[in-house]
Amino acid sequence: MKKSGIILLIILISLIPSIVAQEGEVYQLKLLAVYEDEDGYTGSDADLLLELREGTGRVFLETFPLTRLDTQISTRFAKEVACNHFKLNCNKYDFIYTIRAKSNIIGGPSAGAALAALTTIAILDLDYDQNIAVTGTINSGGIVGPVGGVKEKLEAAAQAGLGKVLIPKGSSGSSSDISENEDNNSEESELNLVEYAIQNLSLPVEEVLTIDEVVFQLTGEQLNNKPVILEEDEEYQEIMKTVAETLCGRREKIEQEIAKSDVMIDNETNEQLQKRLENSINASYNNDFYSAASYCFGSNIQLKDSFYKEQKPSLSKVEELFTKLQEEVKKTKGEVSKKPIETISDLQTMMIVKERLSDAQQQIDKYLNDPPSSELQDTYSLLAYAEERYFSAVTWMEFFAMDGKKFVFDNQTLQQTCLQKISEAEERYQYAEFFISPTFINGIREKINLAREALDNDEVELCLITASQAKGDSSAILTSFGLNNESVQDVLNEKKHAVERVIAENSNDGVFPILGYSYYKYSSALQEEEQYTALLYLDYALEMSELEVYFPEEKTFRDTVMIGSISKKTLYRLEGFLAAVVIFLLILGLKGSKDRRWW
Repeated sequence: MKKSGIILLIILISLIPSIVAQEGEVYQLKLLAVYEDEDGYTGSDADLLLELREGTGRVFLETFPLTRLDTQISTRFAKEVACNHFKLNCNKYDFIYTIRAKSNIIGGPSAGAALAALTTIAILDLDYDQNIAVTGTINSGGIVGPVGGVKEKLEAAAQAGLGKVLIPKGSSGSSSDISENEDNNSEESELNLVEYAIQNLSLPVEEVLTIDEVVFQLTGEQLNNKPVILEEDEEYQEIMKTVAETLCGRREKIEQEIAKSDVMIDNETNEQLQKRLENSINASYNNDFYSAASYCFGSNIQLKDSFYKEQKPSLSKVEELFTKLQEEVKKTKGEVSKKPIETISDLQTMMIVKERLSDAQQQIDKYLNDPPSSELQDTYSLLAYAEERYFSAVTWMEFFAMDGKKFVFDNQTLQQTCLQKISEAEERYQYAEFFISPTFINGIREKINLAREALDNDEVELCLITASQAKGDSSAILTSFGLNNESVQDVLNEKKHAVERVIAENSNDGVFPILGYSYYKYSSALQEEEQYTALLYLDYALEMSELEVYFPEEKTFRDTVMIGSISKKTLYRLEGFLAAVVIFLLILGLKGSKDRRWW
């Protein structure tokens, strides 16, 4: 080999580490915070630094001086949002964050948007403007949420000589200015913070709603500018139509049963039932069969409950009905447990069916644990709900027939995924606790406990859906916090767009999230009249649309190597070495074509 060829090979091999990762560079942004002093709250700037090191996705945080626990939680959360939102390869690195402040700053969630943005910039190694500061929480779907002390933070930014500040959308009129009138009486008026910053501080301010806008302001890069084309899976459409027709057809059977008896449903109930019927018909007309099924399910419960309360079956008859239902639930559980799980559709179907069977069983247990002695009104409602919940579970089993890409769903992987979802739900719940009293979010804690109980009982699919819902509940609370009637529609639209993007990406990859898409459609049906409930279902949709990231596809040779004796680092370098050799041989080949000599 000629000397020039050897030198070329050495140069190529020396470049291999850059193929693995560019480590050691420290990325930095300015944070804005507030601290408490004798005069109240004062704004202050702080430094946020991030260094990447080869690793497995772990998060380390160092703060000077020490900050509260919420800073640690919000840091992990912000990193997770950035990684999911931009589909970043975050499992390749460990993240070392450092926050240096001049004093004990108040809270940490307000750094969430900056943390998520800097994470994105570091992973993608983007050029960015360090003279821009960001304040705002970060929530699911990449939504930037409100923070306190914005006026004080803007004043701190001006004192620090920053060129621009990004604040959450809707914050511009969220501060009050107290002044004295001619009679020396204090008056309080709303202060437009954008105008205040420009006129009094000579500081440009931009309101942002999403992490995409934050990254664009910092880098000039539009990372999610591809048009989203969301197409409904034809097989899903056909099966969901069947489910809707079955549930709506059940209403007709209940009505026929009522007609044969002497029972009369009161006018108020009939009006409510008619409204639900109209909603169901409209949803079906728009090919929104999940919403149609949901309206019919609600009608069936209300109709059956009214029927029982008017018919007044005896205690012995109620006991007979509960006993029969319990036998059916037990039988169906046995049938479902034999169903193979090969696709994400199978997994989500199993989650849906087991959740509904568990819900029905809980109503049965309530009756068995505290049987009524005489008053049966509440028992009738319990029975009606349990029966219709069970029927819904059986109906959803239709989705076991749906095709899809195959993944590995062994029991160990399912249990690990369940533990991961519980951990995510727990972290999100703790994050929400810093904003909302635990008294008002106790239902989320109960769901997390139920998920743990399901895991202990080896009901991993039930654990998955319960933990996912708990996480979605916390996310919805965080997203809704600080919203008003004017801003909620903007947030709905952005979160809806985030869901559409996730579902479209998964669909293009051969994975159609049946439950995520169903919640997305239901949210659209609720958007005009029940905006905050619509937000909740969008968070459910996000949680149920990315389950495939937790499960491996069928192993390839490369996967086998990676989990064998060769480490990821060695494999990456081997790939880089092979690439270098190929390039080297091609260059020598081109040269050798002139003199017909390889060596």
